[in-house]
Amino acid sequence: MKLKLPGTRDAFRRGCEEVSDPLRLLVVTGSPDDAGLIRQALAEARLPAEPVEYGQLAEGLDALRHQPFDLVLLDPGGLGPSAIGEVRGVAPAIPLILLVSPESLDAAVRTLRRGADDYLIRGEITPESLICSIRHALVVKRLETMLDRVEHLRREPGGSGEGRGVAIGVADITAQRRTEERVRRRNIHLHVINEVVRTATSSAGTDELLAGILEKTRALLDFDGGGAYLVGHNHSTAELVAETGLPEGFSFRRRIVGLDTPPYDAVIGRGIPCFVEDYPRACPQDAGAGIQAFASIPVVAGKRVIGAVNLVSRGAHVFSPDEREVLTSIGREVGSAVERMRLHEQANFYLDLMTHDINNANTVAIGYAMLLAEDLKGPEKELARKIGAAVWQSAEIVRNISTIRRIMEEVPAPGPVGLDPAVRCAIDLFPGADIHYTPQERWVAADDLLPAVFINLIGNAVKFGGPDVSVRIDVREEDGTVMVSVEDTGPGIPDAEKSLVFEKFRKGGRKSGKGLGLYIVRTLIERYGGKVRVEDRIPGRPECGAVFRFSLRGCPPVTGRAG
Repeated sequence: MKLKLPGTRDAFRRGCEEVSDPLRLLVVTGSPDDAGLIRQALAEARLPAEPVEYGQLAEGLDALRHQPFDLVLLDPGGLGPSAIGEVRGVAPAIPLILLVSPESLDAAVRTLRRGADDYLIRGEITPESLICSIRHALVVKRLETMLDRVEHLRREPGGSGEGRGVAIGVADITAQRRTEERVRRRNIHLHVINEVVRTATSSAGTDELLAGILEKTRALLDFDGGGAYLVGHNHSTAELVAETGLPEGFSFRRRIVGLDTPPYDAVIGRGIPCFVEDYPRACPQDAGAGIQAFASIPVVAGKRVIGAVNLVSRGAHVFSPDEREVLTSIGREVGSAVERMRLHEQANFYLDLMTHDINNANTVAIGYAMLLAEDLKGPEKELARKIGAAVWQSAEIVRNISTIRRIMEEVPAPGPVGLDPAVRCAIDLFPGADIHYTPQERWVAADDLLPAVFINLIGNAVKFGGPDVSVRIDVREEDGTVMVSVEDTGPGIPDAEKSLVFEKFRKGGRKSGKGLGLYIVRTLIERYGGKVRVEDRIPGRPECGAVFRFSLRGCPPVTGRAG
């Protein structure tokens, strides 16, 4: 019996250009929008296809048992965690494409590693992406089917000459199949590394960074637990700084390890990864821990090894060359992220120290300038006042930079804050200014940076309005929203500049400053979910002063707190 098989290039071309007329697609999803998206994309792609839709998994499985289908599109999220396995159990040879949401992409990648053929992301389904995914899945399954037929015929009794022809076909198909599989694994590994990098860049501190990366790596690559070590200042030991899923008494759960002990003498000492696929035999002291496989990856920053990431599996695990490569890459990404975090924390430490000392010096200098201004007269008194104003400007710059640092580094978490204490805190910083404010018991959604809004608005009015400026602060409530206005009798803001005053580094007039105050005001108000604008105090007469109006979300009063 002769068996004639096409070359892989021919098979791929036919898979892309010849589809059944029409293709029968089984769409099983709990989302009514999915079927519409698939139909629309198929129509735009002009692909001859007949989608058959079911909203229940049981209905879809029954259809698979009794009807012919070329491909299955499945929503695993809306049908339960067992849906993929049940579909594979009924129709193992039919290509399976997952319909996933962006937030469930990690789960989709784990599923691909267990046998799904491809996935499509909701909201990103286009005619091109749909037809590409369908063709990819069909070609892979066609090649697999051919290979199975060849293997079956090769095992049948027959002439040896037939077998030689079959063997040639097997090599050709296997090469294509391996290429497809390598591309798929490479895409999965790139996704894993991208997710690790994303986790690293969103972390607030070193401990959080390592815990997040460890958990992300463990979940995406199907490990059961792991730990992260960083080298100590003595360079002779490493400390366990993050761990998850490690059993009690496990050797690699020790808080402090020596760098002269295996495997750390190689992993950290020489930067050589360690992979153990038969852990009970390699480490009999942990025989009761239930660990079957173990990996220890060097954490590399530049040319230095600064730690190790350990991963364990309770099931049999073979570390393929691709997986070893991706784990080694993760070790480098972890090292770079830790080094950046350390430099950031070190810079913040010195910045905090410098800010503290400068503030102390400014406070003392402002106090002496005020004393001199009280005792002196004439030109000397004016000189003392200017000295005090210059030091105040220095304090303002330091205060604004500190506020911007917190805005950039902290995640907004507005909670109930007393408005009255925030206003009073700002007024106390301008003892000589003419400020009118009637205290009101209002609570708003904000945080402890709220006083900076009033400090910058009052300071802006005093700076541009001079010693005779008058400032008024009014507060009222409208349907759960607290409306605040801060008006002054200064020179006002020309209409052409009103839309620009909240921009960073925007300065008005000839006054000194860094142009950060009003930028901070807008940033904080928007951080709290409100809006701010500037108007003329007297409509149509900008020379008569300005009024800044902003909104804050009101909160119920909180008892037992002073704000």
